[in-house]
Amino acid sequence: MTSRLLRSLSVTAAAAAALALGLTGCASGAASSEQAAGDTIRMGTQPWLGYGQWYVAEDQGFFADRGVDVKLSSFNADADVNAALAAGRLDMANVGAQAALQFIEEGVDVSIVMLLDSATEADAIIAGEGVTSVEDLAGKKVGFERGATSEILLAEALETAGMSFDDIETVELSADKVAPTLMSGSIDAGVTYEPYISEALSAGKGIETVTTAGEYPGLITDVLVVRNDVLEQRPDEVREVLAAWDDAVAFTDEHTAEARAVIAAGVGSDVADLESAFDGVHFYTLAENRELLNGDYTAETLPALIAVAQRIGLISGDVDAEGAIRPEFLGK
Repeated sequence: MTSRLLRSLSVTAAAAAALALGLTGCASGAASSEQAAGDTIRMGTQPWLGYGQWYVAEDQGFFADRGVDVKLSSFNADADVNAALAAGRLDMANVGAQAALQFIEEGVDVSIVMLLDSATEADAIIAGEGVTSVEDLAGKKVGFERGATSEILLAEALETAGMSFDDIETVELSADKVAPTLMSGSIDAGVTYEPYISEALSAGKGIETVTTAGEYPGLITDVLVVRNDVLEQRPDEVREVLAAWDDAVAFTDEHTAEARAVIAAGVGSDVADLESAFDGVHFYTLAENRELLNGDYTAETLPALIAVAQRIGLISGDVDAEGAIRPEFLGK
């Protein structure tokens, strides 16, 4: 059983081209990355509740309280947010750890600065009638996003069942397209995350959960990556952005119903539909980050993920786990 982390990076031709563009932009000293202190910090996110504390921070004015101006830009597909970061259109982004590893391998100059969340029930393989176990996926059409959390979860589930991708018919779909494609009958099963899981299960189409990330402890964790030029030029602002996340987590602990409503609105869903999903997500505090990024996460979890990513071809070489992490912005 592998330890874990994640959420995104599609290795499509378009994404690869965007990565190359990002490298060219870095080499030319892209104007978008040379910002003065006080300028807007551009953060990429997605409609995933694990990133929801940023919506709370924005709603409650924690960014302003910390003296930073943060613009949240939401992307529906993993590849899009990753391409925007690689091309220098973002200063920081919420991604799966395997995406961060692939950035680093490709030469995109970013570092992991914070653990955001870990998921149990909020990432899952879902299916229609006739598929009730991972073994039942044999010979079936399974939709998932290449390079994303979905591929990691599917790979782990198949390996545990003594299977591989050769045993299924793969269909490449972004997470938001899995449920409607499954309901249309074009695929037999798919891998996605909340709020799309709840929407599919409540649609009355006979869709059920086959397995969740909770059955593979440690696999699904998201991280915040920041361009290294931003870390060098604006370190105090980066620290304050992370502190605003911590403020939001504390607020959520004290005012859970109010915070969950804000997060649900941020991801475009109804809070009632996400109750079980919220219960399946843990948001990391800065104190937890200081312990984990200076301990087990760096020493054990990230190296285990690197091994999985290499096995399924997300990365081809060795990535220095310790060198990928910059914990000095977490405060004391």
